[in-house]
Amino acid sequence: MRDRPRISGMQVFRIGILALLLGVSASFGRSSPSLSPLPGGSRVESSSLDSQALHGQGQYSIFFPPSYDSSKDTYPVIYFLHGLFNDHTSWTDTEHGNMPAKIERLMLEKKIPEMLLVHPNGGRSFYTNYYDGRVKYEDFVVKELVEHVETTYRARKGRQNRSIAGTSMGGFGALKIAMRYPDIYGAVAAHSPIVFVNRNPLDVPPEVKSSRRFSFFNEVFTTVYGDPLNQEYYDSNNPLVLAKSADLNGLPIYFDYGTADRYNQIIQLGRGLEALDRALTEAGVPHEFKAHPGEPHGWALVMAHLEESLGFVSQSF
Repeated sequence: MRDRPRISGMQVFRIGILALLLGVSASFGRSSPSLSPLPGGSRVESSSLDSQALHGQGQYSIFFPPSYDSSKDTYPVIYFLHGLFNDHTSWTDTEHGNMPAKIERLMLEKKIPEMLLVHPNGGRSFYTNYYDGRVKYEDFVVKELVEHVETTYRARKGRQNRSIAGTSMGGFGALKIAMRYPDIYGAVAAHSPIVFVNRNPLDVPPEVKSSRRFSFFNEVFTTVYGDPLNQEYYDSNNPLVLAKSADLNGLPIYFDYGTADRYNQIIQLGRGLEALDRALTEAGVPHEFKAHPGEPHGWALVMAHLEESLGFVSQSF
């Protein structure tokens, strides 16, 4: 009986990248149901604002806590960023459970404080201003959306009343935005954040670059970071680089991933997050990093650890 051929780490990486490129369109087209008011009095609404940064409408959804409609209280805010193939309504998709209902239950059980949760539509921007200046998603989230929320709703102002979190692409966005603006956000939590172990995310083997699907992957990054990709600009938005260069003292940081995350093979996600853990440790930045055995990517991981992450970023509220 023949021995099976051994597969090298580089072969696994190449197979994983090909899987990513062949599967990039699989998550398009999902729609989320409209939500009725929750039993405890919470509700979710979708809205938009006139955005100069986006040259159009900036979309978002917002969760109102149980007591919002029956009181005149003001509330702290968590800005929660979605992943690459999602939008501002994806967090209400019930495929992995009812996230709004779980948040309400955590509030009613006093496990987390009552707060507003704002979910902006980040497209496929990695929550970054485009290198060519055409659209500025970071400015939309950091400047326009914060000002809009604090003047439209009963939202408390001040760094101690604002936190940011996200999943997947949104986890990357939450980390890099908080690291770039630690004076605006009091804490950050990131589930399955897309952190690349390679300095250049487009540094892939030749056979991957020749794939018919590579054009999509290449387009996402070159649209945001320049064509060809501008390494200096990417570095200025890369959590791995910011962890070593930014002044992060006083910024509580939490990030996690599942050891069964499909992106562990596709982009060596676990290695990227271990590198981020090391960089923060070497820089003397206090943080929490967790690897959850056997758990997957995305919203399923968020639902399983929502109490941990929301509890972490709301400590200053």
